[in-house]
Amino acid sequence: MPAAWAKLGGVIPSPSRTAPSRHDNTGKPRSVNNGSAMGFRPEIQGLRAIAVLMVIIHHLRPGAMTGGFIGVDMFFVISGYLITAHLFREARDTGRITLGAFWSRRIRRLLPLAFTVLLASAGLVFAFVPATEHGTMFRHIAAAGFYVENWALVADATDYSAAGQMATVVQHFWSLSVEEQFYVAWPLLAVLALWLASRPGRATMPGGGIGRHAAPGLNVHRVFLTTIALVAAFSFVYGLWVTAANPAAAYFDTAARAWEFAAGGIVALLCLKRGVQGIPAAILGWAGTITLLAGAMLIPTETRFPGTMALVPVLGTAAVLAAAGAPASRFRWFSHATWLSIRPVRFVGDISYGAYLWHWPLIIVAPFVLRAEPKWYHEAGIVVLTLALAWISYVLIENPFRSGNALKPVRNALVFALAGMLVVAGVSVAGTMASAQSSNLPRMDVNDPCYGARTLANPKGCQPVASDFSPYPSAVAVSQEVRSPVFPGCEADTLQAGESSCTLGETSDPKLRVAVVGDSHATAWLPALEILAKERGWQLETHIRSGCSPSLAELKGAQALSGAAERLCTESIRALAPKLASDAGLDAVIVAAQGNKRSWLSSPGYEFKDPATEGFTSLWKQWIDAGKQVAVIREVPRLGNKNVPTCVATNPEDPLACSVSRKKGLDVRQNLGKALSSPTVPAGIVQPNLTDSICSDKTCFAVIGSLITYYDQSHLSHEFSRSLAPELGRQLAKNPIFAASR
Repeated sequence: MPAAWAKLGGVIPSPSRTAPSRHDNTGKPRSVNNGSAMGFRPEIQGLRAIAVLMVIIHHLRPGAMTGGFIGVDMFFVISGYLITAHLFREARDTGRITLGAFWSRRIRRLLPLAFTVLLASAGLVFAFVPATEHGTMFRHIAAAGFYVENWALVADATDYSAAGQMATVVQHFWSLSVEEQFYVAWPLLAVLALWLASRPGRATMPGGGIGRHAAPGLNVHRVFLTTIALVAAFSFVYGLWVTAANPAAAYFDTAARAWEFAAGGIVALLCLKRGVQGIPAAILGWAGTITLLAGAMLIPTETRFPGTMALVPVLGTAAVLAAAGAPASRFRWFSHATWLSIRPVRFVGDISYGAYLWHWPLIIVAPFVLRAEPKWYHEAGIVVLTLALAWISYVLIENPFRSGNALKPVRNALVFALAGMLVVAGVSVAGTMASAQSSNLPRMDVNDPCYGARTLANPKGCQPVASDFSPYPSAVAVSQEVRSPVFPGCEADTLQAGESSCTLGETSDPKLRVAVVGDSHATAWLPALEILAKERGWQLETHIRSGCSPSLAELKGAQALSGAAERLCTESIRALAPKLASDAGLDAVIVAAQGNKRSWLSSPGYEFKDPATEGFTSLWKQWIDAGKQVAVIREVPRLGNKNVPTCVATNPEDPLACSVSRKKGLDVRQNLGKALSSPTVPAGIVQPNLTDSICSDKTCFAVIGSLITYYDQSHLSHEFSRSLAPELGRQLAKNPIFAASR
């Protein structure tokens, strides 16, 4: 997954690069309007150019421009400025806002190229990306087609199981989705403002329709400005709250971004007739430009957005937009506007919409085409190809659809939009279905002595990877296990209040009642534990929470978890400890969890000398003191950060390419293992360690006995987990209570 998974920029389209000059043949200024409040402003194209180049450089080389993702914020402010000015001018001059005409203009400007890129992206995915990723890719392509990609990413951001998935070819459509939602909501907000300004008793103005009683000039202006200011205030406060509570999801949240659009709208309304003029304009413009460039270079990639740091690009862009005064000719080379308006810069601004649309799919697909990570010259080629495709798209798609007559009627535009969305969705469904039909044959018999985990137990008679059998289930099928749990409802989500518990195995007259405690890695052991439960007459009761390491210490700094998820984790484990200890009918507890780099703290009532170990050991001691038997399954090895099914699908002739050395496989942070080796660990704990069923003396494998070992980066696949049941049962049986059977 790219380092800047969440730092995906956004872009709004530019007007025609052939827009008229702001001066007539005599050299005198003339009024030419592209939607802004102060006529045509070529320096806005320069802002677009800077923003899109920031985003592209950041996506190619995050370390070279750590804050390049702020280009999205720049575009949001520009969009708010232009659209607000356009809507206000229409309301002021005509007394109405024609929603259908507004939306049809947006459709013919944005959607033809967007649909083209989405369909091209679907083709690239099918041709070059391993089938293991197709389900996720096509699901997001469909979401992008309906302009809800940001909400699809919010769902993924709050789904702990999706935290390790690779970036899709259309994740950059999140910002375009936010923009489209803005284009739907903002005119409706303007209609509301106009209605408020047209209440009976005010002066009337001609025009009819909505707002036909609108008061002239200042009254409409005052209502627009007040309405947008309120939106900005509420959105900014909400953005601060949600960024602190759930930063991964907040980044894509439309409501958390609305204040950035509103900031541009406020500038437009405050600069109706003229912006800042003369030398102050030059100072303000350069201050804004330098602020933007500094922010792109200095803001760290991991900064939470849109928090207070988002003020840097928002205020910087607002400053440039407000500095609209034309300098005297003898000082024009000292003006920021002059440099932002030179022909090469304006050209990049003109094609910025296409450049943004094309660059990200090329970046994502490049490693699969090259079968290696791109070098600097590959990245240079991506930039050249991006600009070439953007220019071709500008000439052949953007301009013809924008200026042509086919989509000018509102009905035609709406039909085109709906048809395009349905076509993109249909292609996505077809692609998903085609990928799911991957062959699963030939299949090794489950009773074969070399099947699955039996392989490493019989090193003389079996080869871990070399086999006449293809992996079964296929890499595609295994990759879908992340969203297809064997036992749905047995695991609570990270942000879920309360438990999601279930009962497995013998439920009527169990010989042993066992609680299974841990995170999603405990869920990964359930296929193996269920086999043992049925064989030995156990009743399994799950107490599992995604991403939640079972420790009494206060969890702090958990990767991929929000502060709210950390709090719920700590609270749930502290409530579970006495609950299981006081359950007189409970015989045993089995604990399993992932090895992750996490931090734990002491807190009132839970003071520990070493919270990282004592948080675990004190929990186990509570249960042992209450007469329960405790088993702690040590963390499984990890094959680096690669998605294992995708790696296997990419290397069908050489599954060993996905393996790692035993040393590297065991390099995972072992929180449970560290606690089990600490001096505070209570006596009597059974410690199953299945490393030797996954790794030989030298190598940890991605495919063993025709089974793919993990369904993502670290979770045991369902079938391989089942194949581990005999060895897990043998090690648990070191305590006689786990050895007893019917």
